Amino acid sequence: LFRSVLTAGWVHDGFKIEASRFRGREPDQDRYDIETGALDSTAVRLSWNPNANWAFQASWADVTSPEQLEPDVDVTKYSASALYTVQLENGGEFAFTGAVARKENSEDVTLDAWLGEASWKPNADWTVFSRVEAIETDELGLIHHGPVENVSRATLGLSRDFKVAEHVTVALGASVTQNWTSGALSPLYDGDPVGAMAFVRFKVE
Repeated sequence: LFRSVLTAGWVHDGFKIEASRFRGREPDQDRYDIETGALDSTAVRLSWNPNANWAFQASWADVTSPEQLEPDVDVTKYSASALYTVQLENGGEFAFTGAVARKENSEDVTLDAWLGEASWKPNADWTVFSRVEAIETDELGLIHHGPVENVSRATLGLSRDFKVAEHVTVALGASVTQNWTSGALSPLYDGDPVGAMAFVRFKVE
């Protein structure tokens, strides 16, 4: 899939600013053709890396007519995030991400979201990971773009790495997720459902 986009940027010390003009309309159902059209939308992102541990970014985008089914609706998006990582003894690492976002459309609907994500490696073999997030949405009910509802969830997981060859590592892991829905959505999603998963990950270095 190819889309029309033009991007320019500038980097100085730990700062980077990027600006793009692009076609705002989402891709259609034909995923292997070239999407053409006027560059009618704008996005800007400012990044700052003050040192090896911290990374910050803030972005803004003005998107013209992104939805084919609602061609008269434009969207403005904002986001900000902070990332922190630090190396620990015994090959371990701690990492944290915090992010917030807002979406406003030309019909005066505003939707907010936030998340916090962290992982802790006490050593090179084990990883404990977690994620907490909450969103406002108007797309999960019986009516498309119905009332704004609040949805949130929290995930906690654990994985173990096994070195099976010089350049190949296999990880076995599992996680549990608790979901929370608003009162209006609760009957549609059987209350506040709990989910779990197990996974296998291969990494070639």
